[in-house]
Parts: sequence; structure tokens; C-alpha cells
Amino acid sequence: MPAREVPEPRFIEIGRAPIPPPAPPEDFAWLRVVEFLRARELADNTRRAYERQLQQFYTWSHQKPWDQVIHRDIDRYKLHLKRQVGRSGEALAPATINQALATLKSFFKWLTVKDYIARNPTLTVELVKELPKPPADLPQKQVNLLFDALKFRGESEVRDLALLQVLAHGLRACEVCRLNIGDYKERKLNVRDAKWGSDGLVPLKPDAISALDSYLGWLVRNGFQTAPDAPLFISLSNNGKGKRLGYSGVYGLVKDLAMVHELEGVHPHRMRHTFATSLVAAGMNPLLAKRAVRIRSDKVFARYSNRALDLKMEEAFDELYRKGGSSREED
Repeated sequence: MPAREVPEPRFIEIGRAPIPPPAPPEDFAWLRVVEFLRARELADNTRRAYERQLQQFYTWSHQKPWDQVIHRDIDRYKLHLKRQVGRSGEALAPATINQALATLKSFFKWLTVKDYIARNPTLTVELVKELPKPPADLPQKQVNLLFDALKFRGESEVRDLALLQVLAHGLRACEVCRLNIGDYKERKLNVRDAKWGSDGLVPLKPDAISALDSYLGWLVRNGFQTAPDAPLFISLSNNGKGKRLGYSGVYGLVKDLAMVHELEGVHPHRMRHTFATSLVAAGMNPLLAKRAVRIRSDKVFARYSNRALDLKMEEAFDELYRKGGSSREED
């Protein structure tokens, strides 16, 4: 009788996780992006925007090493962006394309300074020409109508008045959402994690202070949290009552107020334009007005200041001819 074949033993380890496969080698080119972002003093939102724009270019270029990118690649990418379609189904706005190109310019300049590449391929690329944007500030009559519509808000009127007053001080809707109760002190608002690093303190007018104080008292009387880290503006909807009010809530409030008086094209950001224009039109030093609105770029702020100058010019022109009458000589 032949001997039975003895099978090879199998050893099973109990209580130990299987050894994972070796990690893939790190993308050396992308590590330069990580280093670049760490080296820059950027706000979180700005850092994410830079990273997203650089990732889009890196993917489009099929992960081409940075030292092999030439000016023709940048020109081709600019053309690619001009052919892209945004979420609205329309071509990307010139400002959006220019932001992407500005990010590339900043990154490749840094690579050149660090001697990671010999030549900067973005030196010859030109930004897309942006057409003048129409004025976005609201006439004072429309602002008054928004405040008048608050009387129809019922239970939320106290909160909505405070919120509209804050928007009227030039805060972006997303900045209003992020405010905590502790950010309101000493008659100012501390704006944190703002777009493009535009953090800062915003002084408040007496009407806004009164509205915020009344709102905080209303929160206490109705049993809502008033700790420093609690959200300043809360939702009053059935599903999210007491939770932080989101962007859609702020946007919806302004649209609802505009609907009462059938105002078209009104949204929260137009309050920011109105605030900036009104400061310059009232005679505030443009440098101080720019700081009050937390805008660093002279080019961006020029849109507000130029609008204020146009309004002052029209006002002076009308006053001149109201006083002096027609300049046409009598026959």
C-alpha cells in the first residue's frame, strides 16, 4: 500500500492584521505644491482655492514635471480655460480664469526663486481682459425698502433686523454665517476665516449695535445658547431650530425681503457694494474705507471708489445746473 502524501502545513497567525501592501512612491512634483502652500501665509479658504487650481492644472498637464512646463503649456491652458463651461452652463468668467492664471504665476515665481526651475514659464502670459462690471450697489431707497419689509417677518423679525444690519456693514454672507457670539464685543465684529485672508474688525453703527443687543436679549429670553463659541445667527426653521444659520438661510432672507416690494436682482453681496460705495461717497479717506471693507487690492476697491466718484459727480453736476440754470444764452 503506497504511503499517503503529507500536505504542506499552513500557518495562520491569530490576532494580527494582515500586512498592507507597500505604499506607492510619493509624487515628488506635488510635494513642491505642498511646500509652496506651507510657505505662504494664506487663509484656509485661499489655501484651498490655490490647491484646487494647481491640482486642475497638474491634472490637465498629465502630471508634467514643473521644470518641463514651458510658456506654450501655459498659453494652451489659458485657451482651455476659456473654452470651459461653468456650473451655470456659460463660459467661465474672465475673473475666474484670471484667478487660475494668477495662482500659476505665483507658484512658478516661487519655484524660480527657490531654484527648483530655471525659467518661469508664466512671464509671458497675459490675463484675460475683463469688461467693466455694472454698478452693484443698491439705491438708498431700495435699502430702506428691505428694512421696511422686516415688519412682515413675524417671529424672526428681531434676528433678521440684526442680520440685515450686519450685512449692511459690508460682511459677505459666508462671513455672517461663521460669526460666533464671542465675535461681537466692544461695538465691533471680529470677522474670521474670511475670503482671501480679509479677516479684521468691523466697527458698527449705533443702529446695528442696538439691533444686535436686542437680538442677544431675545436669544436669552427664548432659551437659546449664548456662550462665546455659540453661533451668533441661528436657524429658526422646524428642522434646524437653534443650529447655525447657513448661507442659504442668509441668501433666502434677503431674497424674501426683496420679494415683498418686488425688487429684482437683490442679493446679500450687493449690500457689501452699497456699504463700500457709501463710505467713499460720504467723504471717508479711500485708504480707510478700503480697510473698513477689508479689501487689500487697489484694483478691486477701485470698482467701489469709482462708483462713488460717479455718484458725487452726478450730484455736483445736478446741483450746479439747478443753481445756475441753463448755460444756454438767451437770444
